Amino acid sequence: MRIGTYLGIPLKVNPFFFLLLAVALYYGKLAEALVLFSIVLWHETFHVIVARLYRLDVIDIELLPFGGVARLDALLQLNPQIEWVVAIVGPASNLLLILIGYGLWPFIDVPLEWFDFFVQANLGMALFNLLPALPLDGGRVLRSFLVRRQGFKEATTIASTIGQVFSVALVGWGGYGLYLGQYNAFIFVFSGLMLYWTARQEQKNASYIFLRYLTHKKQELRLRRVFLGRELVATVETSLGEVLRYFQPPHYHLIWVSR
Repeated sequence: MRIGTYLGIPLKVNPFFFLLLAVALYYGKLAEALVLFSIVLWHETFHVIVARLYRLDVIDIELLPFGGVARLDALLQLNPQIEWVVAIVGPASNLLLILIGYGLWPFIDVPLEWFDFFVQANLGMALFNLLPALPLDGGRVLRSFLVRRQGFKEATTIASTIGQVFSVALVGWGGYGLYLGQYNAFIFVFSGLMLYWTARQEQKNASYIFLRYLTHKKQELRLRRVFLGRELVATVETSLGEVLRYFQPPHYHLIWVSR
């Protein structure tokens, strides 16, 4: 659901995020939820800033129950040298905010419990996003390194599978909390379900993104004139899918067919 614009970019809020706010209001934690909202927006702002430095298009920003996501030009995923940089600045921005907080705390009148909450929220968001699981930032960093040794689809499958495994663990943790009577633990259940869904979407979209990459490559070669090349050798019996599995962006591939 679009609620406005931020830095000239459409700002969307997932319906489950409103549910999170409603639960926070019920438990008297609305102020804390709004602080988390601000921290998520700070985190996504740094993704946007670095993406724009690389002249990438930012499609929109969406706030989710477990954080947020800045949707960038899909071809970013096929440029590992850039993807990991854009990804890592998000968690780094939360650590920066902690340092700023410690620097300003002696000069501002903030209760200790609120300052502790601010630090823990930023630290938690940084560590959570550093997990090597798509669609989290750590998963994008992992994929950017895997794609240099494996094909893009294989790298995406590995990182998204880790994301799905972690989401199941998150749902299990939340379910156990509900069993113990900790009813606010359902937030973990919803976050896990959303994480699972987005990880599955990353995996499903991998083929579509890769086809876009192939059609874009010829035009990019004309513009740049020079590309790193990589040779592959296949037999006449090798399927196209088997060949594509070994493509490693951003190289230009030459395929030798052995009879």
